[in-house]
Amino acid sequence: MPAPTIWLAPLRGVTLAPFRRLLAERFGGVDAALAPFAALGSSEKVPARIFADAAASLGGPLPTVPQVIGRDPAALRAAGRVLRDLGFERMDLNCGCPWKFVARKGRGSGLPEDADAFARMLEAGCEAMPGGFSIKVRLGYRTPDTLAARADLINSFPLRCVAVHPRTGAQMYGGAADLDAFAAVLPLLRAPVVYNGDIASPADAARVLARFPSLAGIMVGRGLCARPGLAAEIRGAPPAPREAVAAFARDLAAEYAAALCGPAPLLGRLKELWGYLHRSFEEGDDGLRRIQRAADPDALFSAVEALTGRPARP
Repeated sequence: MPAPTIWLAPLRGVTLAPFRRLLAERFGGVDAALAPFAALGSSEKVPARIFADAAASLGGPLPTVPQVIGRDPAALRAAGRVLRDLGFERMDLNCGCPWKFVARKGRGSGLPEDADAFARMLEAGCEAMPGGFSIKVRLGYRTPDTLAARADLINSFPLRCVAVHPRTGAQMYGGAADLDAFAAVLPLLRAPVVYNGDIASPADAARVLARFPSLAGIMVGRGLCARPGLAAEIRGAPPAPREAVAAFARDLAAEYAAALCGPAPLLGRLKELWGYLHRSFEEGDDGLRRIQRAADPDALFSAVEALTGRPARP
């Protein structure tokens, strides 16, 4: 079986530019990434600064596609103009964010529920980024039949690809990804399809790729955040040494400490990171509890060193 295209999925607050760069440099195996989404309002004035994180990856070791979220076609067209001026040739629309406060406003996983609004956004995105517009979508928001019902609509636009996470928005990340529902919707979509969801090991990837050989690729988020060497493992590499994972976290902490203002933002950023990364270590659950109880960065670094047996301080 040929090696799949492996994407890093976007996780807000975690898969930021330093994470993406160090992941590619230290572990390899990932072909491209979606940046965490930039939120669009209802104005045609889209400031370039909202794409600073994606722009930080231009010319870097991991090609990164900016992602936006919103429901205003004029803002989406403006975002495309800004991104082209920055040097991007790709743009992705988040149609899958499951958070209630997002979906209930008709954004993220709530957008495809409104066929007319969805169509206007697809039209605007294809006009704004010809040949380079893609979407990331779920099966639906409350029920798993929306994506299938919108397949003909999606097929009427020249999308670069469609990434599908086979859960509903209401499920959030609970339960198992619905591979049977994915199997039913896959042949309905004409654009190249990328699978996303519940790939936490090479065996998980192998099962998905064996069942769906027509996939254009797989997209891995939580699995790569918990196990940074996972993409390389999927390609046949041995598991990354734990000391390499610890060094990755230490160097990330150093970059975050230099970029963030004060201990509180640094503490929050590192707790979010270790909410995933603890799974790379034995006694990870116990270590995570100590990390979560840390009241300041120094206490967090002490908890991380107890978990990893390696230096954690920048």
